[in-house]
Amino acid sequence: MKKSVFLILLLGAFVLPAAPAGAVRIRVAQESRPGVGDFDRNILGYIEPYFEKEKAASEFYSYEEVSFYSFNGPRPRLRADTSHLFFVTTKEGLSLFIVHDMPNDPDGGRAIMRLRVGGDPDGVRVLVFDDPFSEWDFFKASPGGREIRTWHRWFPCCTDGLALGSLDGGWKVFLEFPAADALTGEPTFTGLKHWKAFSAGEEKLALGLKKGRRVRLNPLGPLVKGPPVEDPLVKEPFAPGGDRPLNRLYALKGETR
Repeated sequence: MKKSVFLILLLGAFVLPAAPAGAVRIRVAQESRPGVGDFDRNILGYIEPYFEKEKAASEFYSYEEVSFYSFNGPRPRLRADTSHLFFVTTKEGLSLFIVHDMPNDPDGGRAIMRLRVGGDPDGVRVLVFDDPFSEWDFFKASPGGREIRTWHRWFPCCTDGLALGSLDGGWKVFLEFPAADALTGEPTFTGLKHWKAFSAGEEKLALGLKKGRRVRLNPLGPLVKGPPVEDPLVKEPFAPGGDRPLNRLYALKGETR
């Protein structure tokens, strides 16, 4: 009996490792309408970064390793017609990943995004850009890494996306599919139906896929054993597990994806 208990505990140590030191919980909020800026009143929930400290961001992204011209990372599992947002602790530090769509989705698509970074003393840089060889895919970064704009167009075979980092200090990231794009005059997204934030805790948060409606990401605090750190901006706890509605206002209108 003692031997069986020992084996169970030993297996548990491998299957359920403790949260790594220095990992953070990231608060996800989205304004209720484009340009309103009421992020504190519309907190969607929290996500945790995947921990791959021994890998560079490019190794985690695994561009072209299995599917051509695509993200082939181990997590999260990609969904069709979805823009995926998640964090990974890599060799470079805390890195933000964005992956549009999934390989072998029949319709392809296009996405234009604007990302603004505040509170990070050194700004950020693009660590991975998918697809680096495409004439339709490119990005522009402002001096100091405070703003990055991206243009992506992908075919049914493939994904598009990027990773940027590292995020340090009291950082905040604001990101959006802008209302319009003066550079190309093209729609800011096509072929996407969902926008989701993924967590190492297997939870996913549904974001409102609306032109110009910004999402704000910022660290809440370190992961600790026991109950999660309380968020001073939230008076009522969230229900655990699964997809969460955007907020009470938009959940009442049925906008949960």
